[in-house]
Amino acid sequence: MSNLDGMKRAVILQKPSGTIAIGGNMDIRERKFYNAFLKVAEEILKKDPKQHIFTTTLTELKKALNVKEKDKNNATLKKIIRRMHEIDFEYNVLGKDKIIEGYASLIDNVKFVTDLRTGTITVSYSLPEDVRISMVKKNGIYASINLVVVKGLKSKYSVVLYELIRDYEKVEIPKMSITDFRKIFGVENKYKEMANLRRRVLEPAIKELNNNENIDFLVSYELIKQGKAYTHIKFHVKPKPTQIKLKQQAKKVLSEELKENTEAKELLAMIPPEYREKAKVVSVVLGGLKERGKDYTKAQIEYTVEKYKAGKVKDFVIYLKKAIEEDYAGFERVETDILTPEDAVGFSGYIYGKNGEKVVVRIGYVEKDEDGDYLVRLDRADTGELYEWWKKDEDWLLERAKRKKEMERSL
Repeated sequence: MSNLDGMKRAVILQKPSGTIAIGGNMDIRERKFYNAFLKVAEEILKKDPKQHIFTTTLTELKKALNVKEKDKNNATLKKIIRRMHEIDFEYNVLGKDKIIEGYASLIDNVKFVTDLRTGTITVSYSLPEDVRISMVKKNGIYASINLVVVKGLKSKYSVVLYELIRDYEKVEIPKMSITDFRKIFGVENKYKEMANLRRRVLEPAIKELNNNENIDFLVSYELIKQGKAYTHIKFHVKPKPTQIKLKQQAKKVLSEELKENTEAKELLAMIPPEYREKAKVVSVVLGGLKERGKDYTKAQIEYTVEKYKAGKVKDFVIYLKKAIEEDYAGFERVETDILTPEDAVGFSGYIYGKNGEKVVVRIGYVEKDEDGDYLVRLDRADTGELYEWWKKDEDWLLERAKRKKEMERSL
């Protein structure tokens, strides 16, 4: 089975059309497990087309899920798999598939075997013969289902809609009756009011798909009436504009970059809740950290938040960006033109001695020589005794003088 825990962006299952438009109330784990079972069978049948029994491990199957199961004994997952075996579902509800049809369980002949030494649970199963034959001969109608995308979806309705759209990738999705729609989405006996159906099923599924950076289409729908009742639904699909794709991809990159950046998380926590999760704000804060450092960026955030709370900021994002670019907080506002090399006296830092030891030193004295260079006396910070003399130029000393002023200002 393909490893869904890896960094691959696509693990493709060539899924028979008749196994997509299935009538029956499957939950999201059952749908993801079913795809995993089909993927295992697909790989095995490529090597041995006569195979009827397929085996995998429960650990591999669980990789199709985007959650960590807390059930250490796997009793819940075993129960889900048994249900897939015990309940008959209606295949090919829309009549698109020419090979698979009728009622059957999703998998048959299910067995669990536990290795007492390792604790590994092996799952063996078979597929309904129509499905197995369809996967062997590959002369039916198939949809290319990206299992990595499916794994990331949070709603079972999103999974159903995604697979339905992929099944009609090259042709227009036909208008379907509300009855068939309810069958396929597993809501035959739920959300009787159309307002609830839209609010609980349609709108969340469409929002999740349209906001997914790994999906290259946008979907919408229309409800069709005959008289006073809604009788049909029509889905419309169009390619996702490049601008939206790039925006979603950029948001994903920011999310990945933020995941391990504790300093950025700390700074974002200082920002008002209504702004801290906006992609532009995250980008500005990450940029400030990289270019100017934590203390500088923190000072600009504090200054911006103070002005925002005082009602003096119209656009928080733009103001924060400008603050970081132009140092509104005055973090680096040191008048270098009135500093002299002698102002570096008292600056302290550490160096590594001849034996590799770390020594904290302080500039104790500065004197200009005949060549225009400066003799710099370094004293040990702990005893005040002479450590050594350095020869440095004016720019080096002015930089230390500036840093000394900044540190004094921050105290």
